[in-house]
Amino acid sequence: MQTKQTKQFVRDATGLVREYGAMDTLLFASVFVFALVFTITQFAWFYGNTLGADLTGSLLLAAIPFAFLMLTYWAIGVLMPRTGNDYVFVGRILHPSIGFTWGLVYVLIVFLAAFIGAGTGPLSFAVSSIVSVAGLLGNSASMTNLGAFLGGPQGTLEVMILLTAVVAAFTIFGSKLIKAFLYTTWVFAIVGMIIMWYILSTTSNATFQANWNNLIAQGSSNYTYAGLQNAASSNASFTPAVGFAGIIAALPLAFLFLFGGNYANAFAGEIKNVRKSLPIALFLSLILGLGYWILTSTLTANTVGFNWITAVGHGWTSGGSSTGVPSYPLPYQPTQPLFLAVAAYPNTFLIDIMFFTYIIGSLGPVFAYFWIPSKYLFAWSFDRVIPSKFADVSSRFHTAWVAVLATAVIGIVGEYLYSILGYSSYFSMGTVLWGISYTIPGLALTIFPFVKKDLFAGAPGWMGKKVAGIPLLSVVGLITTIGFALVGYIAFTSAVVNSVPVNVTAEVSGATIIAGFAIYFASRSYHKRQGLDVSMALKEIPPE
Repeated sequence: MQTKQTKQFVRDATGLVREYGAMDTLLFASVFVFALVFTITQFAWFYGNTLGADLTGSLLLAAIPFAFLMLTYWAIGVLMPRTGNDYVFVGRILHPSIGFTWGLVYVLIVFLAAFIGAGTGPLSFAVSSIVSVAGLLGNSASMTNLGAFLGGPQGTLEVMILLTAVVAAFTIFGSKLIKAFLYTTWVFAIVGMIIMWYILSTTSNATFQANWNNLIAQGSSNYTYAGLQNAASSNASFTPAVGFAGIIAALPLAFLFLFGGNYANAFAGEIKNVRKSLPIALFLSLILGLGYWILTSTLTANTVGFNWITAVGHGWTSGGSSTGVPSYPLPYQPTQPLFLAVAAYPNTFLIDIMFFTYIIGSLGPVFAYFWIPSKYLFAWSFDRVIPSKFADVSSRFHTAWVAVLATAVIGIVGEYLYSILGYSSYFSMGTVLWGISYTIPGLALTIFPFVKKDLFAGAPGWMGKKVAGIPLLSVVGLITTIGFALVGYIAFTSAVVNSVPVNVTAEVSGATIIAGFAIYFASRSYHKRQGLDVSMALKEIPPE
């Protein structure tokens, strides 16, 4: 009786090339952490959900575990510089099934929270605010009504799908267009940030209140500055967060402001001189992000009023992030562009310039958070965990075009779900799971020196050192694991994080974990029946 011979799976090179230098990597890492698009609704979301916690205090405390996270990703990026770097590392250190399942949860949650929850969703709100303000300034009821429509579920969905199609097109056409797009949008973003800071720093709270009542309320007592605060307090009562306890309880949501810099590891296999470029990008993006968020949040709270944005934000999130509800009767979302337009009123020229730079400057991070998930689809396909078609690389543009198209489809499905669930629940759920996910790479780094002794022996610089006989990598990995596990515990037990639907979060993560393991073992079984053993290849570092 003849038995079927099983062959070891051997892969060719990826077809990707190292096209991104130190500045490119820094700009990508930074755009993941701080950008105009992230300010659109995050202040109303944070203060509303945390009941007025001290954001600056939470950010400074959060910077400690994030410093160790950057060390962790510096190490795994240098030790295994491949596309989908953290997925590759976790799978080769723990187990391929764990690597894929972790990667599936991580990519899905980051994609939902960042690309949609912090990207296309809020950007559609910004478009709504711009159209609405244009209608108010021009006394055009049709424009105002259009703005209100674009801020609703259907209008938001249509704008998000349009944005997804635009960034998908840019992603397909290669690194030159990608870098040109990134640099151009960064120029507009920097100008937009300067204009934002100028408007906020030159407008008093008294002026903001008067401008709000003149431009937004226009005779309606429900829409006045005081009227909105009273509506929120009457229909969504709460006890303000105070002191250090409030800072601790708010950590899971404060983490959201600093996430992203380590996402640059996803294209580590395409970075020139990764040993120098990657750590510069990781740590500078964290430092610049801290400065950006502390400055912008302080100026915003001083101008619009800390108690006001806390109450109005709470009314908005308590009302399902919807407009025209008892706790938030205004027909427009509480966005940063809306606040800036009110602060700059009646200077229409400054408002127009602010709107233009804000929208163009916001496209870069939306693109970046779309581009990165396609890297993981490529890596999974290259490992034959999912169909190898996803690893097809265009010979002309050197991009994984099938993975890009698949990412676009996933994005549109996610945007449809977003239009049903609402901004705050969707965004908060993603934020909490995003933080918890980093316990796995931290754990993988902790045991790396013991399971990959040959690689540890050749690790460069501090990565090969020991302290009291204990590998320094293990210390860094363990601190990262504990830090992010602790914040995950706070997220699931703190009443302050009151918009996170714990049961839905558990169901989504549980279903994704089950799906991940099922896909991996089904794929391995399929290839084994075809006479192809992929298990050995999944234990080795993939070729470049």
